[in-house]
Amino acid sequence: MEGKFTSTKLGTIVSGAALAAMGIILFTNPQSAMLAVIVMLGWVLVVMGIASLASSLTRWSVILSTTDLYAGVIELLFGILLVNIPGFFATWIFVLLGIFILASGLNSLYGANVLRALGLPGAGAAKGGAILAVVLGALVLISPGLFADAAMSICGIALVCCGIVRIMDGVRMPDDARPA
Repeated sequence: MEGKFTSTKLGTIVSGAALAAMGIILFTNPQSAMLAVIVMLGWVLVVMGIASLASSLTRWSVILSTTDLYAGVIELLFGILLVNIPGFFATWIFVLLGIFILASGLNSLYGANVLRALGLPGAGAAKGGAILAVVLGALVLISPGLFADAAMSICGIALVCCGIVRIMDGVRMPDDARPA
């Protein structure tokens, strides 16, 4: 068991350095990083669409080949759109997120009002949290690009932290303690 950990010491340190480097890139250039992630996702969908279309042409089952055909066309078209206009999708992801946060906040506000009407404790804190969610959802809807950059920066910070922890784990691993 110990041999398994010692053989991965260099890999742990290298993967930690890679995580930290990716985190620095995300933190320092969040907008370009987000567009790059969307373009990569688009290429993955293009490849998956082509594979699904090829699969649909090689199947003998009518139902499965038709399903693969439709899935392949949708994957291919959506992938092409992601590759060609990634900025549009970056904005729409956060518009949809803003709508979700706003709706969730309104739902929580309704629940907080029910708590208050029932005279249960914690209604004030629940109402405060719900109002905060409504305001945050409205802000995301007003300026989705700002929140997209903030989200990528937060992801960058998290990756740097994970990378540092991983490097420290690798450094603390035993050097080459081979079992006898």
